[in-house]
Amino acid sequence: MDFQEAIYLQFAQSFEAQQYGLEPITPHLEHAAKVLFNCVANGGKVIAVGNATGAVLAQYFTTLMMDRMDRERPGLPAITLTADSNTLLAITHNDSYHDVFSKQITALGNPGDTLFVIANRGNTSPIIQAIQAAHERKMNLVAITSPDAKNVSSLTSRDDIEIKVNLSGTARVHECQTVIIHTLIDLLERQLFGYED
Repeated sequence: MDFQEAIYLQFAQSFEAQQYGLEPITPHLEHAAKVLFNCVANGGKVIAVGNATGAVLAQYFTTLMMDRMDRERPGLPAITLTADSNTLLAITHNDSYHDVFSKQITALGNPGDTLFVIANRGNTSPIIQAIQAAHERKMNLVAITSPDAKNVSSLTSRDDIEIKVNLSGTARVHECQTVIIHTLIDLLERQLFGYED
């Protein structure tokens, strides 16, 4: 296969995966956008966490919240718990790696805030502890997951929102999760600021 074919194949597989992945998650996306709107409109904040590449995507989500995507607007209250290396190292050293997110959520989270999780592995203890801490703090939960995040799925309650990307292949899952982030930001902006196309 030459480079031109390989390039075409990557794009074709991405388009196909996103079309396949869209239909089952549409109602969950709509519900998540309403939860995020209610959180921000009522003075709450979004606290984001992720594991592996999910940590990068969680930080990207909060960057879009605090800055903007395409339209000029005020920043929205959001924080990523994976970005402060000093805090992460201190908690890991003094307490436990498993508490690296939950301890921060206990300190920063309030009832009505939203925990935004991107989890692509199910057995990650810090993510599991984070969800449990958020439930204890009476926070909302919006989780973007993959088929491998079974432990995360088992922790979601009836009031939580899980947007599961049922695709195979790391690249396809992350591409779809990125589109989900863009869609949630767009829907949130439309609700808060009345944007139209």
